[in-house]
Amino acid sequence: MVGPAKLSPLGFADEAKPMCYVDGKRYVLPMGRGETTLLQWLRESGLTGTKLGCGEGGCGACTVMVSHWERGRVQHRAVNACLCPLYAVEGMHVVTVEGIGSVRSGLHPVQAALANSHGSQCGFCTPGFVMSMYSLLRGVAAEGRDAPSEQEIEECLAGNLCRCTGYRPILDAFKVFAKAEPSVYTADAIAAARGMAAATAAETGSTGTAAAAATAGNGSAGTAAADKGSTGRASNGSAAANG
Repeated sequence: MVGPAKLSPLGFADEAKPMCYVDGKRYVLPMGRGETTLLQWLRESGLTGTKLGCGEGGCGACTVMVSHWERGRVQHRAVNACLCPLYAVEGMHVVTVEGIGSVRSGLHPVQAALANSHGSQCGFCTPGFVMSMYSLLRGVAAEGRDAPSEQEIEECLAGNLCRCTGYRPILDAFKVFAKAEPSVYTADAIAAARGMAAATAAETGSTGTAAAAATAGNGSAGTAAADKGSTGRASNGSAAANG
């Protein structure tokens, strides 16, 4: 008869120690590390792409994606690893920036878009921005949607700080993943756009007419000056002949 499994002080059976998956690989979590954060353990394990910035969940440099089964389907969430206790991810799948792509194995489209749009300068915050955007795309796909809206992209990056590049190139890089908002193309918006186009065309036409008139005016003035010069020469010639 097999007796009950002996439990460790943390409540785990010796035959089933706490484990999680990181970037597709199974890891057994160390015992007796209740004070350790997910970020500390990841960096100790050599996954240093996840950065330690503020250590308070305010800068987003430590962002990773955590996936687990909930409500009948897989849930994907961006998590601040500096605030997440290590054992909170037991049985879950953690994806780091190293796990989605690299220069050697090939960049993920999110990474490539950010690089091509010059959205990285010192690069310290870049992994966090990449993982926030990646988590949003995975979450949207899990919900059965094609793409997030531009507003969702801006909101998902609200927890990521950049102190040197500025946010415009970063937002421009990630908007290629957004779905166009139908509300942008309402009848009022189309009419307003047409009105602006008509006004621009009218202004351009007026400018062209004024330029043509000015050119014609300059030509008339030149003709008058030429006529005056001819009259002057004729008068001088008559005076010379009389003399």
